[in-house]
Amino acid sequence: MRTISRKGDIKIEWEACKEVFDNEKMDLFIDTFHKRILSQKVKFPLLEYCAEEIYKLLPSDTQITFCDAIEKLKTEGGNVILGKVLQLRLPQHFNQSLEKATEYISKADIWYVCDIIGERVLGYALLHYPHKTLPEYQKLSSHSTNWVVRSLGAGGHYAIKKGLEKKEVQQLFEVLLTMANTNDKEVRQGVGWAAKTTAKFHPDLITHFEDGIENKDKVANWFRKKIEIGLNRNDYAKGS
Repeated sequence: MRTISRKGDIKIEWEACKEVFDNEKMDLFIDTFHKRILSQKVKFPLLEYCAEEIYKLLPSDTQITFCDAIEKLKTEGGNVILGKVLQLRLPQHFNQSLEKATEYISKADIWYVCDIIGERVLGYALLHYPHKTLPEYQKLSSHSTNWVVRSLGAGGHYAIKKGLEKKEVQQLFEVLLTMANTNDKEVRQGVGWAAKTTAKFHPDLITHFEDGIENKDKVANWFRKKIEIGLNRNDYAKGS
């Protein structure tokens, strides 16, 4: 396995893939992309560059066919491609992008699938289209697949870190509280991540929700511990 960490090197590999592209012969293009890029160790920003080029090259009605094939290959880098392509499709295909992200995450066999796609699709959507995305978060919070629920935490963390408005963070935290009593390890990881980031960036919201957080019948101790870590990081950032 080769490591590709330079833009110039990935451009060479991408051009080789581009040369074989034929919308009527997608299998050859996918196979070449898999061998030359996805089978190598490529830095995530360079994979995102490839996804942007794929988005420009492939006709809109072919992009999902391509993504479905990439998902089946089960490569780590493939998740970056899926997440970025779906992210780029959000303005014109919002509902479909969220549905496909949910589908791909539900088929995960390892934790990083939810985090990679969750940040790039669910998190990006939450940050840029909060009014459309928050109701979807509410629906997905009761999804039957724990990977999908975990991805909400990854997405929430991303959106908060990138500057999600406080009023939307408050609505997101209300959703997180509904999942704060789970014993599922994967859900705890994702939800706890978003809760910790909420406390770090918006400690006043923790004060606002104090009664709910301290309700030991509805909120497990792990959730309070994540909140505590976030508050401590806020104090540290302020030099307290």
